[in-house]
Parts: sequence; C-alpha cells; structure tokens
Amino acid sequence: MSSQNRRERWRVVVAEDNDDHALLIRMALERASPIPIDIIRAHNGDEAIEVIDRERPDFVLLDLRMPGRDGHEVLQAVKGNEELRRIPITVLTSSDRDDDVSQSYGLGGNHFLTKPDNPIELEDKLRSLLKNLSEMSPIHRGSHGIDATAKSAGGPQGLAFRKALPWIMVVGVIVILIVFAMTQGVL
Repeated sequence: MSSQNRRERWRVVVAEDNDDHALLIRMALERASPIPIDIIRAHNGDEAIEVIDRERPDFVLLDLRMPGRDGHEVLQAVKGNEELRRIPITVLTSSDRDDDVSQSYGLGGNHFLTKPDNPIELEDKLRSLLKNLSEMSPIHRGSHGIDATAKSAGGPQGLAFRKALPWIMVVGVIVILIVFAMTQGVL
C-alpha cells in the first residue's frame, strides 16, 4: 500500500449497551490497531443512529441486543440511508444464531463476529477485521452509480426471502446428508 493510501487514524462507533463489554471492546481495539483509534460510544440503538450520522466513522461495531432500536433496526436505518450506507458495519454480538447472521447480512451488514469469551481472541478477531478494512479502503466503491453495499431488501419479497432463508439452508443440508449417505451405501 502506498504511503498516500496509508491510514493515519481510525474513527469507530461502538454501539454497545453493556459497559463491561464496551470496555473490553475498547481495550481490544486499541491493542489490535497499529495506528491511533478514536472510539465513539453509543449506548442504545437510537443513539447509534444519531452518532453514526453525526460522526461519519470509518466503521461501526454494532451489538444486536440493545435498548431502543435493536441492532437489526440500526442496520436497516443506516443501510437504508443514501448518505450512510457506505459506512462498513460489523455486527459484534454474543448471538451465533443463524437467523441473526442471515438477517444481519440481509440488511446490509458487512461482517458478523460472535463475541468470544476470551479477550485475546476478541483482540485477534478485531485485528483481522482492521486488516481487512485497511486493505479494502483504497477500493473506491459507489462511483458511477454502483452502491458500496446492497440496500436492505424491502417489501414483501425481501421479507419473505429473509424468513425462508433458514429453511432453505436446512433443506440444503438435509439433501447433502442424504446424498452422502447414499454414496456411502447407508441408504
């Protein structure tokens, strides 16, 4: 990466209602980043939307379970806003449920990380995320009418697909297991 593309500082919004988790995330981010990092905290979903709009951060770490608007509602609001949708959002949550993952990506989330129990593992995950974001930042998206991220699927078709996706995945796994069993002579 050339020196003119080298980032000098990160600006990140951490949307996390739990003070202990927010502190761990702050410490892990500061240790994971090779450059200075400015962290702006939002304590709930409504505040997250306000802070993201006001601060225009380099990226957002977003918890799903927050008072007021939850993380999915924040994703929908930010990714549905023409001026904000290009801000990368990483869902960082304790949930590892398939429907939370699929809904987060369906609403335009860029990454999904499950909060690990181990602070060192959190630091490693955030280091990888920062490296990924650094490598992608010189790529200019959105020029010539190409959006940086997909708009959230609206209307009944988008909602129907998001609700059907977990079942489509289950059926796919069952089909794979049946084919595997047949090739092994079990069925």
